[in-house]
Amino acid sequence: MNLRLWLSGLRPKTLPASIAPVLVGAALASRIINQLGTCIEIYPEPADCAANRTIAEPLQAHFWPVAILCMLVALFLQIAVNFANDYSDGVRGTDDGRNMAESKGWSQANGRGAKPQRLVASGVPPKHVLAAAGIAAVLTAVCGLVAVIISQAWWLLAVGALSLIAGWFYTGGRHPYGYAGLGEAAVFLFFGLAAVLGTEYALSSTIDTLGVAAAICCGLNAAMLLMVNNLRDIESDRAHSKRTLAVRLGEKRATIMLMICCILAWALGLFLCMYLWMPWGGILLISGIAVPIRMVSSVPKHQFRTALSDAGFQTLLFAVVVVLSAML
Repeated sequence: MNLRLWLSGLRPKTLPASIAPVLVGAALASRIINQLGTCIEIYPEPADCAANRTIAEPLQAHFWPVAILCMLVALFLQIAVNFANDYSDGVRGTDDGRNMAESKGWSQANGRGAKPQRLVASGVPPKHVLAAAGIAAVLTAVCGLVAVIISQAWWLLAVGALSLIAGWFYTGGRHPYGYAGLGEAAVFLFFGLAAVLGTEYALSSTIDTLGVAAAICCGLNAAMLLMVNNLRDIESDRAHSKRTLAVRLGEKRATIMLMICCILAWALGLFLCMYLWMPWGGILLISGIAVPIRMVSSVPKHQFRTALSDAGFQTLLFAVVVVLSAML
């Protein structure tokens, strides 16, 4: 067992992006709970204050356990999806030709230049990779079930089940939607709307307009990360009939769409952060504006390692600024 290869198969750069929407949802839920528990100290206490405090107290009691469980759900789900994609692409031969030298910048002079970068394509038995995906999926289900039992948000069971199904059929099954150009839409839904709003509801038993705005921003950030990845792989995907959105649109139009998504995400994110903490939330977010600029400018130059790092970083930047703005 090559530990370094398995760690690479985890695709660790994707993991922070899966946690970011949970942090955002938790921060906004905490804001809602704090508002419920805050009331002017007068006597006799107004009836609505007593009612709000009755609602807030149990939410505060289980906030951290549920928040940590939501984070574990997102983390294990991302790992399960990564291993499932590795398995499905590997058995289809889609990963053939993607070598470590191209993706990691290794020198071909060391004799390892032609080594494939994915687990199955590197010679790991497919059943081992599928087993790893299954273990991660079980851990996702267990953490999600415990979170639902604690929060009593039973409808989230359906969201969790749909997330696992979507993760498998992204590249698995006879007609994977990731091969039809729908990957970005699925990422937007599940790592944006579902992750943020599901976390917010599990922790606060409600969803508000700020949560929807934040979920859209997180969804766009996650979609941009996948778009950069698909732009990097556009030639090999086209050769293996994997018609991602980048393949369908072509490199030029896909790059333009990436820029549009970036502008929309930052415009909405700026409004949200300034609303939460005027004007410092907006100032904090603007301080990182060089990151998306470098991301979109790196793609036409085919500097995908830089673009992928920046796409991942901006998801965390947005999450951190929202958390600070909601708290302060």
